[in-house]
Amino acid sequence: MRRISAILLTLVLVVGAAGAGWWASRATLPDSSVGESSSPVGEVVWGEVVPGSVGRSLPLSTTVRQPVGVVAVNGLSGVVTSTSPGRVESGGVVYVVGRTPVRVVQAGEPFWRELSRGVEGDDVAALQELLVAGGYLEAGADGDFGQATEDAVQAWQEEQGLPESGVVGLGELVAVPQLPTTVSLGESVVVGGQVSGGEDAVLAPTGERDFVLVVTAEQARLIPAEATVEMSFEDREWTGVIAGSSVDAMTGSTEFELTAPGGGPVCGEDCGVLPGDEQVTVRSEVVVVPRVEGLSVPSAAVRTRADGSAYVVTEDGQVEVVVAGSGQGVAIVEGEGLVEGLRVLVAGDPVQAPGDGGDETGGG
Repeated sequence: MRRISAILLTLVLVVGAAGAGWWASRATLPDSSVGESSSPVGEVVWGEVVPGSVGRSLPLSTTVRQPVGVVAVNGLSGVVTSTSPGRVESGGVVYVVGRTPVRVVQAGEPFWRELSRGVEGDDVAALQELLVAGGYLEAGADGDFGQATEDAVQAWQEEQGLPESGVVGLGELVAVPQLPTTVSLGESVVVGGQVSGGEDAVLAPTGERDFVLVVTAEQARLIPAEATVEMSFEDREWTGVIAGSSVDAMTGSTEFELTAPGGGPVCGEDCGVLPGDEQVTVRSEVVVVPRVEGLSVPSAAVRTRADGSAYVVTEDGQVEVVVAGSGQGVAIVEGEGLVEGLRVLVAGDPVQAPGDGGDETGGG
């Protein structure tokens, strides 16, 4: 009986506590069933004009696809004593056989012969352009290996510490379609390796680079057709636009093709900074809503009239504004007299605010 009495007493206390809690909640919280607000009706709430920004972007990755192939074969024999793959410019040394450096030169055709006085052709012109750029040759690149070119080659060789023969031997120059670029070397061109000529020597991107954005079906629905893609690689920044799209029937993913705003590859003249791999990943942001910066106010502070004009209510009266952008409860506004720190009416009865006649409606 004592145990039963204790149990009954416990139940009574629990029920009593629950009832007290219910009573307390009804006494301190508004009754949502009758639509009361947590703030007193008509309470005036002010906000401030502050610097801000609005916009929306999706952090994703862009894939760069670039065909890579052999652009030059080795023309020397001996032991490879040094290699320098990576980003190169015209005249840069990519490897050394014995004491003979092999340099890259921008040219549309391969170097296939020894270049010496009396030789003419496009390969001579490519050599002359290298000498002109280095300040060794004052005359233009006419493709004629004359006395001036021979003197320039000798001065160039002297500066490199090479025999001043005035002749550029076969294998000392290799042609690359576009410079600067990033190159890699063939498997046989390694320090300590023996080469005899004919080995694949220099590999580089050989075609136009394709920038693609591969996203899931859910992500694709968030990306409008007019969206731009902001990309960054090292210290370079590029902007791409959507030029086309396709859907993978197997995975359901969407692949967006990107180009520069004016057409062509996104990287423009800076494509040479990209690694020489067939596929490169670039950090990107898809701009769904363009970012707008300026003076901001809470969106609720912007009021509109029947004619569509907008204004905010300040302590001194109404200020006409133009909404440059909005999102996430913030509006970027422009208007004469708007300054940082200015108070604007956010909520409350406009009639109670100075300068507001109350004939317009809120709702930016």
